[in-house]
Amino acid sequence: MSRAVIAGVGHTPLAARLERSAWALQAEAVRAAVADAGLTPSAVDGLITEPGYSQGVIEGVTPHFLRLGAMLGLNPRYTASEVIGGASSVAMVQRAAMAIGAGLCEVCVCVFGDAPSQAEGTWRYGRGDDAAFGLFGAPGLHALAAQRQMALYGTRPEHLGAVAVTMRHHASLTPHAQQRTPLTLDDYLASRYLVEPLRTLDCCLISDAAGAVVVTSAARARDLRHPAVRIAGFAQAHNLTSFAAADYLTELPARRCGPAAFQMAGVGPADIDVAELYDCFTIVVLMQLEDYGFCAKGEGGAFVAAGGLGLAGALPTNTAGGLLSEGFGGGMLHVIEAVRQLRGGCGARQVSDAEVALVSGHGLGMNTHATLILSRN
Repeated sequence: MSRAVIAGVGHTPLAARLERSAWALQAEAVRAAVADAGLTPSAVDGLITEPGYSQGVIEGVTPHFLRLGAMLGLNPRYTASEVIGGASSVAMVQRAAMAIGAGLCEVCVCVFGDAPSQAEGTWRYGRGDDAAFGLFGAPGLHALAAQRQMALYGTRPEHLGAVAVTMRHHASLTPHAQQRTPLTLDDYLASRYLVEPLRTLDCCLISDAAGAVVVTSAARARDLRHPAVRIAGFAQAHNLTSFAAADYLTELPARRCGPAAFQMAGVGPADIDVAELYDCFTIVVLMQLEDYGFCAKGEGGAFVAAGGLGLAGALPTNTAGGLLSEGFGGGMLHVIEAVRQLRGGCGARQVSDAEVALVSGHGLGMNTHATLILSRN
């Protein structure tokens, strides 16, 4: 069991265009998280970064953590940059917990930030050899997964729409959310296809934003500003063979890393009070519900249509609106929202008696996955 905790969280405003560099956003988020913990930058001796998709990991021969650390005036004992796509934010917290446990550092900041509005063509990439056959970008790949889910299990457009509508409602209760305009299922069904069967409202927002968390030991956090949130369990699993794997489009690596994280934390799916599931596309939420064991395979659509993801549902999920409506924070905003729920200060969107939260990350071409179990006690 990990002895690490999350002691501070912070993020910038979220918007489609902020007219600021990714570097400036990342630095602001780090300072906000350190201040939230009741610390000063001089206390930070660990820095782990994820530079975002428009910025890239390395500028020339200068790795991302080096330049950001210099901007922040840090000379940490431990540093790294994480590069597993949408699973990176959860993986950064895992890496920080292991570094704390190994004594490599005492106060480690993990930060994701990006400013795609400042970089033309961030999302217009081909995906390996598949581009030769017309498969460009994440929407096409996830549309294939949605088609397969529909063919195998009878998943309907209304099931995907229920995910989008629920996330928007949660965002309407979140003052900092990027998209708070009310959304109905009729609105969803009337929206245009991007790659059938995925509509534009099935796809996450694109945001200029950054988020950061402070990871430290339970002993170090004892006298800090907020009650610490314990990192109770974590795990990763990946599918690096893509289409060569028979279950590539029907089963996420969550099916393998979920049980490992539950075992480490000493809990099971029924013990989770709040879930913050990586929601780059609505279909990914349905697949995670099934692969984590919150419902049986093929029953995710019915679970969502019955209100299962709502604040009063069986599994309150993405309580600030997620990537679909809160804004794109690379998964770090999911970690931050889980911490806030466990602290109990989320106002109108607070889940009653939230004690255990699951946070997931899902990345690259449906290749990577990471899981965190956080606990109030």
